[in-house]
Amino acid sequence: MSKTVKILVALLLAVCLSSVLFACGGATNPGQTSTDAQNSQQTAESSEEEIVIDDYDHTIVFYSTQGDALQAKTQIAIDAFQAKYPGWKVVHTQVGGYDDVKAKIVADLQGGLQPDLAYCYPDHVAQYLQTSKVVDMKQFIRSTESVKDGAGNDVPVGYTDAEIADFIEGYYNEGLATNYGEYKTYGYADDSMLTLPFVKSTELLYYNADGLIGAGLYTTDDAGNKIPKVAQTWDELWSQCEAIRKTYPTATPLGYDSEANWFITMCEQNGWGFTSADSANHYLFNNDNTREWLETLADYYDKGYIVTQNEYGSYTSNLFTKGMDDGGIAYCIGSSGGASYQASNKFTWGVAPVPGSVQKDGSVDKSVISQGPSLCMLYSDKAKDRNEKAKMTFMFVKELLDPTFQAEFSITSGYNPCRKSTFDVEAYQEHLDGDSITAVAASVATTMVDDFFTSPAFVGSSTARTQVGNVIVYVITGQKSAAKALADAYSNCGGK
Repeated sequence: MSKTVKILVALLLAVCLSSVLFACGGATNPGQTSTDAQNSQQTAESSEEEIVIDDYDHTIVFYSTQGDALQAKTQIAIDAFQAKYPGWKVVHTQVGGYDDVKAKIVADLQGGLQPDLAYCYPDHVAQYLQTSKVVDMKQFIRSTESVKDGAGNDVPVGYTDAEIADFIEGYYNEGLATNYGEYKTYGYADDSMLTLPFVKSTELLYYNADGLIGAGLYTTDDAGNKIPKVAQTWDELWSQCEAIRKTYPTATPLGYDSEANWFITMCEQNGWGFTSADSANHYLFNNDNTREWLETLADYYDKGYIVTQNEYGSYTSNLFTKGMDDGGIAYCIGSSGGASYQASNKFTWGVAPVPGSVQKDGSVDKSVISQGPSLCMLYSDKAKDRNEKAKMTFMFVKELLDPTFQAEFSITSGYNPCRKSTFDVEAYQEHLDGDSITAVAASVATTMVDDFFTSPAFVGSSTARTQVGNVIVYVITGQKSAAKALADAYSNCGGK
């Protein structure tokens, strides 16, 4: 007998102001690139809708943040899954923004009506772990079992070694339990897989090629063409600032769209310490190295060298697109997923990796943050056979991670696929060969995969991210000394 279940879902009713919506909700979420939020600039109000599921045992409930354009793309994977496995259905619901998804799942877990699959960031999963309802996907990834499709064919549940190797390593490894604090307390092992990547973004350096050349920051090729000298290290970027300001007195050399990302990236590139999964000492950011760097940033701010999102009051890409002569910026560091917001017809633009930090041995650490949604599975409390439902949910996950579908979704969203073989899909190759800023950004991002990093996730990791972002604003604007700002942030995180 089928089981009827009623689920109350908070739905976001929005008047969309952007053509392609990825996230819903205006504020930058912990673990979310600034442009994840920027991609969904909209006015919205929330309401609740009761969804009645007639056959809950054979219905996969999927929460995401997708707007209409991306929901239409995801429907392709849903249709493929439902055609392959008759009798199974997927209910895909846009709950709201990333914070809304987390809040809804936390509430659902208390009532035993959590979704089977959801968009997530690591700090979300760290909170879900405490219920022990997060599915360890290793059991399915490594499964030798098969399931029957509608034609009676055997379809492997697990991935082969070659298929696992097809995932971009940095994206795949983000889901390992060892990236989470206290995972063993909740019954998970070192090799447990708590999430799988869906699509990802990273940060890129967008630059005004005409502006750099105008400031004398260029080299020439054999034909005498001027090639902008794009900063590859932070030292190079800071050394260019004086020339940029002298040539363009009303312009600012650098804009950064996420203060938190900047702080965290500098800690990673230089080994200063940001956070740790070690429950005895989660917060490492209050140290002499970060203090000295913040004091240097304050000096650069006073010289007119930098502007950040929260200090400016808006995304610095808005300044970048203005052009140097109109009070814009020469460099803008923002999300690869929001490349379209950096496009301008007022000048020649370019895209490059984020600058690296020179080490004592002369090498350059180019570590760059990796963000964007992953997929988390949760056991169903109400299903007759929760293991069977989890297995079929995993089969739907495989549809979402199919390289052909990844290509379609990535082209529409502007985010990067998680499977290497996606780059062999003809449509995606054509996309990367394009000359739009979205295509160029995607191409540059593919060259950076060996440098991606993620921070440890634990209950409180999102607080640390918010706090260090605030630290930069407090220090550069003179509201607090570096020492005071760091000490306050440490205290606000619960550090002692």
